[in-house]
Amino acid sequence: MRALDFLDGRRHIVRANLCRGCFMNENEGDLPSILRPVYDDGELTVRQDAEWPVPGFMVVGVRPHLATIADLPLELALRTMTVMRAVRTIMRDDLKLAAVQTYQEDKFVRPHFHVWMLPLWPEVLRQHGINPRIYESNIAEYIRLFSFPVMEAEITRCATVIREGLREGLAAFD
Repeated sequence: MRALDFLDGRRHIVRANLCRGCFMNENEGDLPSILRPVYDDGELTVRQDAEWPVPGFMVVGVRPHLATIADLPLELALRTMTVMRAVRTIMRDDLKLAAVQTYQEDKFVRPHFHVWMLPLWPEVLRQHGINPRIYESNIAEYIRLFSFPVMEAEITRCATVIREGLREGLAAFD
C-alpha cells in the first residue's frame, strides 16, 4: 500500500502498484471538486495538478493507462498537442502568463502519460528571486511557495477561465 496526497490535504491509501492517474480516473467522485477536469473528451483530460496548489497548473493526461508518448496512438498524440496548444493560448491571452514550463516525465515505476503545464507567475518569481530558466531555476522551491488555503480561490478562477476558453476554443474540433 502507499499514500496519495492531494492539494487540499486529503490522503488516499491505495494499492502499491496503482498509479495516480488511474486512481484519479477511477475515483473522480472522491477527489476534491477543484480537481474535476476542465476538459474531458473521454480519452484526454485537463485538470489542476493534484498535489501542488499553483493557480493554473494544469495537467494534460490520457485516461487509458499508457506509459509514454511513444505508446499513444498517433490520433491521440495529435489531439494531446492540440489541447496543450489551446491551454497555453488561454494561459497567455486570458491569464496573461508570458511563461509556462511544460514537462513530460517518463517514469520507471507506475508510469502513466501526462504533461505538466506549470505557469510561472511573474510576481512570485520576482519576490523570491527565482530565475525561470529551467536549468538555472529551482522548480521544487517555486511550487512550494503556494499554499492551498491562500490560493484556493485563485485556483478556482484559473480553472474556470481555462474551462470556458477550452469550451470555446476546442468546439471546432468536436
